[in-house]
Amino acid sequence: MAGPIDVERGMPRRAPILATLACSAVVLAGCFADDPDAAPRTPTTRGGTADSLPVPDGLPTGGFGESRLTFFSDCPDLLGYLQAKALQRVTAWGLGGGPVWGPFPRPMDDMAGAVPQTTAAGSNGGESAAPPTMVEGVDYSGTNTQEVGVDEGDVVETNGTHVFAASQDGVRIVEVAAARVVATLPVVAGSHELLLDGDRLVVVTRPMNQWQETVVSVFDVGDPAAPKVLGRHHLEGSLTASRSADGIVRVVLTSELATRLQFVTPNQFGLDEKRALAENQRIIRESTIDQWMPRAFREGTDGVYGDIDVALDCSTVAAPRDFAGLGITWIASIDLDSEGGDALVAGAGVVSQGGTVYATADRLYLATTTWPEQIVPAGSTPEVAPVAVDTSTLVIHRFTLTDDGGARYDASGTLTGRLLNQFAMSEHEGDLRVATTVESWSGTRPSESFVHVLRPEGTTLVPIGSVGGLGLTEQIYAVRFIGTQAYVVTFRQVDPLYVIDLADPTAPRLAGELKIPGYSAYLHPVGEGLLLGVGQDATADGVTLGTQLSLFDVRDPANPVRLSTLMIGGSSEAEWDHRAFLYWPADGTIVIPVSPTWGPCPVGIVCAADGIASPVGAGPVGAVVVAQLQGTSLVAKGTIQHSADASPCWAPLQRSMVIGDELATVGLDQVQFTDRDTLVVRGAARWSPADQYGCYYYGIG
Repeated sequence: MAGPIDVERGMPRRAPILATLACSAVVLAGCFADDPDAAPRTPTTRGGTADSLPVPDGLPTGGFGESRLTFFSDCPDLLGYLQAKALQRVTAWGLGGGPVWGPFPRPMDDMAGAVPQTTAAGSNGGESAAPPTMVEGVDYSGTNTQEVGVDEGDVVETNGTHVFAASQDGVRIVEVAAARVVATLPVVAGSHELLLDGDRLVVVTRPMNQWQETVVSVFDVGDPAAPKVLGRHHLEGSLTASRSADGIVRVVLTSELATRLQFVTPNQFGLDEKRALAENQRIIRESTIDQWMPRAFREGTDGVYGDIDVALDCSTVAAPRDFAGLGITWIASIDLDSEGGDALVAGAGVVSQGGTVYATADRLYLATTTWPEQIVPAGSTPEVAPVAVDTSTLVIHRFTLTDDGGARYDASGTLTGRLLNQFAMSEHEGDLRVATTVESWSGTRPSESFVHVLRPEGTTLVPIGSVGGLGLTEQIYAVRFIGTQAYVVTFRQVDPLYVIDLADPTAPRLAGELKIPGYSAYLHPVGEGLLLGVGQDATADGVTLGTQLSLFDVRDPANPVRLSTLMIGGSSEAEWDHRAFLYWPADGTIVIPVSPTWGPCPVGIVCAADGIASPVGAGPVGAVVVAQLQGTSLVAKGTIQHSADASPCWAPLQRSMVIGDELATVGLDQVQFTDRDTLVVRGAARWSPADQYGCYYYGIG
């Protein structure tokens, strides 16, 4: 194939709901007539046709580069591949998938209100004033994201005049000036991620009782006191990541194939293991493509369901050379600037069971990690041969995100090892920098970490440079790429902070390192040549002592220095979720949530959180620690707590944000507003007792 594959498509809607999926003439829907395995009509694309796609011969085995994706030419081709992979792995108990909590689709009878509520318990009433124009980064802080200009789904959003806060039972809109709830959005109960783009609020929901469904709701919040639902999309698959840039929301989902077919088990009447295995093999052989492909349907503003359609055209689905699991990870986009404000566009799909997503404004990378797999033929018990590969394989696929919501496949690359998280990948001037840890499957070699640089050449991400030998016997705990430098933290007993010079991407080099007790789990730039670490202090034996802030001077890459530390104690969500971290450059304010009941401040150590630290079992009170960067010193300012109402349940504070001269802190039951300088509370918008979340939703009491 001469160039990149164009997999942009539209999304079919509005046909009768049938037991079998209807054939749709709209682009992207798989067209299944009387023969469910019939190839769909050749779709119209902007960069080619299905005829230009490579046709795999049976199971894709490469031939287009060692790590390239192989796209399927038609539905029978894709079905044959999925059936072959499933037959290799099926047992008398099925494919070993997770529990199925309910059919798809599911009536949304557990909505948190039929219409947006304009008043709520605890509100002060009154009319909302016309909101002033406020600017993110100047008047208020947004979500702490990896890439500038790319929003990441989170439990809270703000436009400076209102706070949009998600709890398991709903999404509240809080007016900042009056500290009151002005509306509650009708969303299905579950966990939510919010994305705000101008007057459009997108709520991405993982329903509580539906494992393989993601609901994307789009609201017009131009009048926050009277929000309007523009539509909902029910997408088959569990949420992997959500991003937003330039008026388009991208949702990455993984549809597990193990639960799509109705397998039998040996504990059913008349079945033993041999008969159950034979029946499950028959079910796979007689399956049709619509039983494997992820599906979607739209719910209108009137609550009426549209037709259930296959979400992807068969020719937009690809298989990697290295098998990455029996699932389909796919990209769905919501175009907020389209007519109606919620047009769904489905992009590419990859046969895999999820992965790590890193995205810029115009590109998305999906990284999958696989360990060696020993396939034992069904019905036989041969001696298991030694596994030749002794470590995991990392395969990274790059897609270009198009202006109309599509995703065009570009290239793939293969490395050895695994990623820590999304921060282990970073694009710079077209190159992808990747930090990996290589671990031995058999334990015969010590772990080791690397930083690689990959450059697209045709449809292959080719390694053009690397540096290794980082943290022998240790694992990566934090990574941050800033400009032409990479900062890598590994840990087992001490914390080596490595500075990697990537100015010449073809010859990365270790510029310097600093070894200190403990580790940093999150790194954040706080000024020219200054790096802030959030992690744990530790003894010389590697025993952690509690959350600690560390300030590093990395202006001289050959000689990184720790300038200041602030011991906090306990643990902090900011150590594993960067969205919980707040830094406000204007005055150096730093805010992180703390969990003192998970580990009180060590005896003999003065902690910033001493005011709330308590032994395990004492009354749990959520709080945040407020610190400040004063020059090159970290200084504790105090803590902010929400009222606990004598609840026996843990009520954490999830997020903090700057709005004007205040700090808004967000808990499960309220948003509180506190003066950023004096830490005096002005007011709070409350909607439920804290123990409703700490006890009810976690099955306590």
